[in-house]
Amino acid sequence: MAVRLLPLSVGELCAHAVELQRDCEVRYSDYARHLHAIGQHAIAEVFDELSQQARDEVSILEAASGKHKPAELSPWEYAWRLTYLPEGMDHRPRLVPMNAREALQLAVTAKRRAQLFYTDVAANANDIVVRQCAAEMAESDQIQVKRLERLLASEIKADIRPPAQRTNPGRQPS
Repeated sequence: MAVRLLPLSVGELCAHAVELQRDCEVRYSDYARHLHAIGQHAIAEVFDELSQQARDEVSILEAASGKHKPAELSPWEYAWRLTYLPEGMDHRPRLVPMNAREALQLAVTAKRRAQLFYTDVAANANDIVVRQCAAEMAESDQIQVKRLERLLASEIKADIRPPAQRTNPGRQPS
């Protein structure tokens, strides 16, 4: 039976959380920049906001650790990368979404993976404090997943409306 690579302490969990939030911040900033460039400003502004939230979350995690910085982990110790990312994703260039719908789909997928990691830690970590912290992080990610899914559903709905009913003037009927 394989041994799960789960954080053993709150410090290790915080190190994972900081890395996940930094990844989200980069992802969201990239999506916002790209969506602004192609004229999809409404969703780009959402990604700008999410990027800021991720930066704030990193600051909170770093401040909460005080003089004890989150644990320093080697790249191979980030269990969520090994278990929750598709094989080889770390070595591929980040996907560039063609439109708001694709950006939202990619963001939902990434946030779900992070949430699955925290849920797994909450269910299986040896330390009760680590489990409780991970459960809170999973709950926080669930709120973001739901928001992203609502935005995605709205975007899908807008894409299937007849061209005359679409409100986005930048789109051309197919």
